[in-house]
Amino acid sequence: MMKKFIPVIISSICGSLVFSALFIEGGYIDFNDFIGQFVTGLIVIPFVLVFGIPFSMMIDAIIRETKKYKPLIEFLLYVFSGVMGASIILLIFSLGDGISIFLEFKPFLILALSCSVPFGISSIILKYVFKTVPSH
Repeated sequence: MMKKFIPVIISSICGSLVFSALFIEGGYIDFNDFIGQFVTGLIVIPFVLVFGIPFSMMIDAIIRETKKYKPLIEFLLYVFSGVMGASIILLIFSLGDGISIFLEFKPFLILALSCSVPFGISSIILKYVFKTVPSH
């Protein structure tokens, strides 16, 4: 479970940065406004925890049986999980707002991919590049 901690932090920071860039009002922004938007963007952390960790565990279970192209297939599954996460969140939000929330699919998709892709890349790097050697 500790191997999931670093990807959660990285994807939360990336998601918060993208959130602050997507929902900035106007063209010019000073540092204080950016920090305020960044802190507001940390609202993605619960979504990363609720969707990211279970999806990551499912992806690990799928990848365990794969023989060839493990990192590529794993990365594509993380992209797919980002799309699935955005769709699920929009479906939940549509219960209250109706069909008009689907007009916001593009920003939600960008936000979801900005969390799932760094989560996947950091998980893949931790798994395949920084392999832990068992002690004897």
